[in-house]
Amino acid sequence: MASILSCFSGPEVLEDVNHSRALMEELKCLYDCRLLADVTIGVQRDDASLDQSGDLAADDIGQLFLCSRNVLSAASPYFKSMFTGGLNESMQERVVIRGVDAESMSVIIDYCYTGRVTITESNVQRLYAAANMLQLEYIRRACSGFMTRRLDLSNCVEIMKFADTFDNPELKEDAQTFIARNFSQVCSGGDLCELDLKLFKELLCLNTLDVDCERKVCSAALQWIEANALQKKEEALQALKCVRWNLFTEREKPYLEALMAKPLIEKYLAFFFNLEDGCKLSTPLSLPEHRIGVSAKEMLLFFGLPNDNIMCCDPYSEELYFMAPPLQDLSSQDYKSSTMESLIACTTPDNNLFLASHLSKHFWAYNPILNTWQELAERPLGRIHSGMGYLSGHIYILGGRNPVTDTKLKEVECYSIQRNQWTLVASLPHSLGKMQVVVLNDLMYVVSRRRMLCYDPKRNRWRHCGSLRRDKLHKACVFQDQIICVCDIPVVKAYSPSRGEWKRLGDIPIDSHALNYQVIQHNSKLLLLTQTLLQHNKNRVLMHEYDPGRDTWKSIMAVYVSTLGPVCVSTRVYPVCLSSAHRFSTEEEDDSGSSADWDFDGLTDADSDSGSSSSFSDENW
Repeated sequence: MASILSCFSGPEVLEDVNHSRALMEELKCLYDCRLLADVTIGVQRDDASLDQSGDLAADDIGQLFLCSRNVLSAASPYFKSMFTGGLNESMQERVVIRGVDAESMSVIIDYCYTGRVTITESNVQRLYAAANMLQLEYIRRACSGFMTRRLDLSNCVEIMKFADTFDNPELKEDAQTFIARNFSQVCSGGDLCELDLKLFKELLCLNTLDVDCERKVCSAALQWIEANALQKKEEALQALKCVRWNLFTEREKPYLEALMAKPLIEKYLAFFFNLEDGCKLSTPLSLPEHRIGVSAKEMLLFFGLPNDNIMCCDPYSEELYFMAPPLQDLSSQDYKSSTMESLIACTTPDNNLFLASHLSKHFWAYNPILNTWQELAERPLGRIHSGMGYLSGHIYILGGRNPVTDTKLKEVECYSIQRNQWTLVASLPHSLGKMQVVVLNDLMYVVSRRRMLCYDPKRNRWRHCGSLRRDKLHKACVFQDQIICVCDIPVVKAYSPSRGEWKRLGDIPIDSHALNYQVIQHNSKLLLLTQTLLQHNKNRVLMHEYDPGRDTWKSIMAVYVSTLGPVCVSTRVYPVCLSSAHRFSTEEEDDSGSSADWDFDGLTDADSDSGSSSSFSDENW
C-alpha cells in the first residue's frame, strides 16, 4: 500500500478563486479607458442606406465601439467565427455589424465584458433580435423571460407575433397561454384582429381557451373576418372551422338565427348549416371537446404539508378534487422536524396562486393548466408562522419568527412578480404576535388582537389604524369593503377603513369541538369554516354563509376527509385539470381513505390559524 505521504508529493496546485472576477473587471476597465483595443465594431444608423457596392458610407455608421477580439470571441460564437474562421473581418481593423442598433450593441458589448445585461421594455425586442443574430443564448433567454413575466392585456398579442417571427416556441406558448386564460378581455380589445390566419387558427383551436360557451369563440372569429377576410371566402371559412359548432346549445339558437340574417355572414355559415332547416348542421361533425373555461369555477383550497394533496371544494355542491402538491419528497433537512403550519398561500385578483413554505425559503406559483407548481426565486429570509398577501403586482411576506433564534421578525419581504425578484421594504414598526394580513383598496392591513397597521406601497410606509382591542383573534378577511375578524368566540367584528370604526356582526355558531375558526370571502359571499378532528382519523369542516340582510349565519355544507390542511384560500380553478377526490366524503359515516397526515392534538386558539396570515403566540406588551 502506498504511503500516505505520496498523496502530498509533487507540485502544489493552488487556485485563486477571485481571479476570474478580477480579470473581467480589469478587462472592462481597459475597455472603458479605450486601451489595448484591436478591433472597432461599428453599427449603422437607423436611416443609413447602402451605396451601389453594398457598403456603408462613413457618415452612415451610427456608433463605434473599441473592443478586444479575444473578449468578443470568448463570449459570442458569432464573433469567434468571424475573427477565427478566415473571413475578411478577421484582418480588418473596423467591422460594421448590420441589423443591430447602437443601444443593443452597447448592451451586448457590456455583457461580453461583465456578464451583466440591462433589459428594459423599450429595448427588449431589439436586444433579443440582436442577441439572436450574434448567438448570445443567455441574452436571448433573458429577454424571453423578461417578456414572459411582463405579459399583459396590452402586449400579449404583439409578443406572440414576435415569438412566432423568431421561432421561439417557449415564448410563443407562454403568450398563447396568457391569451387563452384572458380570452374574453383580449377579444374586447380588438388586438386579435392583428393576427395572420395561421396564428389566429392556432389560437382558436386551443382547448385551453377560458370561455364559458362557444359563442365567444364564434364572436372572435367573426370579428377577425370582418377586419381581415370579409371578401376572402377561403380564409373566412378556415377561421370559422375553428368554431366548435356542435357545442352550441338550444339557448343560443336565437344568436345563430341573428347571424344567418346578416347577408355578409350568411354565405359563410351556409358551409356549416342547412339554412332551410334553420340552425341544423349540414353534416354531422365529430364530437368536439369543451373548452377548459366551461368547467372553471371558484373553489376553496385547503393546504397542508408541501407533499400533501391539496383539497379543492365547492361549498355549494358535492364537488371535491385534488390539486397536485408542490413537493413529493420531504426527506430534506428543512422538513425533518415539521410543524403544524408549514405553508402559507395567497391568490391575486386574476386568480394567480402563490405558495410559500414556512420550513424553508421555497416559493411557488401554480400552473392551472398543467396542475403543477413552478418554483420561483428563493426568498431572502427564513421564517416560521408568517403572513402573506398580494398587493399591486407584489407578494409580501411578513411577521413570524426566525427558525433558528426564535426571535420575532420585523422585516418585510416583497416579491416582484414581473421581475421574479425579492427585496426588503419598510419594516413593521412593532414585532406583532398572532396577526392576520388582508388587502383592501390598494393598502395592506396587518391586524393583531391589540393593534392594526396599514402599509402604503406608494410611500413605503406603515401607519397605525383603529385597534381591535380584543382578547383573541382567530382569522380575518375582506368582505364588502370591510375587514372581518373572528375574535372572542362567538364575536365577529367588522372594520370600515372609510369610516375608521368597528362594528359587531351577528354571532357565529359555536362548535365546542372546533380546532379553528376561519372566515373567507368566496364568490362575493362571506363564509365561516370550522374544523374538527373526529375519531377514526377523520376531519370535519362545517361551512356557514353570512346573510348581511338578516345579520345571521346559515349552514350550507359539511365535508368529511381523512387528510386536510389548515390553510384555506378561495380562487378560480379548472376542475377538468384536477384529480377527482374519491377519498373525500360529505357523509360522516363514510370511513374511506388513509389515516390523517395532520395531527391536530395540541392545536389551540393561540396557535391555530391559516390562509395568508400568521399563527404565532401573542407577544407580551
